[in-house]
Amino acid sequence: MRMKGFFMVAIVLCKLLCYCKSQEQSVKLSRDELLEIENQLERLNKSSIKTIKTQHGDIYDCIDFYEQPAFDHPLLKNHKYDFQMGPSSHPNPMVRENKPPKNVKQVSINNGLKGEKCPAGFIPIRRITKEDLIRAKLFTKSYTSRINSPPTFHHALVYTSDPTKKYNGGGTFASFYTLYNVTGSQYTFGRIKLQNGLDIIQAGWGVNPSVYGDNKTRIFIYFQAGELSCFNTVCPGFILVDPQPMIEMTLRETHPDLGFHRHFGHLMVYGGPGPR
Repeated sequence: MRMKGFFMVAIVLCKLLCYCKSQEQSVKLSRDELLEIENQLERLNKSSIKTIKTQHGDIYDCIDFYEQPAFDHPLLKNHKYDFQMGPSSHPNPMVRENKPPKNVKQVSINNGLKGEKCPAGFIPIRRITKEDLIRAKLFTKSYTSRINSPPTFHHALVYTSDPTKKYNGGGTFASFYTLYNVTGSQYTFGRIKLQNGLDIIQAGWGVNPSVYGDNKTRIFIYFQAGELSCFNTVCPGFILVDPQPMIEMTLRETHPDLGFHRHFGHLMVYGGPGPR
C-alpha cells in the first residue's frame, strides 16, 4: 500500500494502556451474518498435515500454502505465489536501529513453541471455532464503528512534513505487556497503524477477552478496506509465508517476577518494490 501526502503512524507506547470497553453486547448479528459465519467456518476448516499445540494452549493446524484463507479472495485466485516468497529487501531506515532504548531491561520471550514449525509448503493457521468467529464478528463491528475517533483512546502520532513524498510503510519499537487485569469487555492494544483514506493496516499486540475468551497477550493484524474489515488470518488478503506460528501467538515473559511485565519488539509494516 503506497501512501502519498498524508501518512500517519499511530503508536501506542509504553504507558498507553487504554482499557476500553467493547460494545458488542449491544451489537447483534443478523441471520445472514450467522449463515456467513457457518460458511466461513466450513471454508476455514482445511485438512492439515500437522498440528502444533503450544505450551499456552493454542492449537495451530499446518495447511497447504495454497489453501490458506487469503486465496479465497477473488482478486487473488488467478495470481501466482510461491510459499518460499518473502520480502526481497528490508527498508534501510528500518534496520538502522535494531536495539531497544538502553534504559529498558530486556527479558526473553516464551512463545510456547519449542521451535516447532510447519513442513515446507505449509503454513500455520490457528484453529478456529464457531464461537471464535461470532466473538470476532461482534467485536469487529463495534471496533470498526469507533476506529477513526474512539473517545477513550490516546495516541502518540508521527506525521510527515512533506506532502509530496511517497511511503511504502513504517516501523517502530513497541512495548509488549503481559496484563492480567483486562477482563470482560475491556481490551487494550499496542500497535502500528498505517492509513490511506479508508484503507487501514494495523499490526501489534493485544489483550482482548471479547475475541479470545481469555486475557492472554497475543500478536494480531487488522485489515480494513472501505467497509470490509477483519482480524488475523480469517482475512481474505493476508498471505502467510512463515512456517512458524506467529499471528495470534501468545506472548509471555520467561521471568514474570520482574514487576513491569514488558518487553520490546520491532514492528514493521511495509510493501515490497513494484507498482501498487
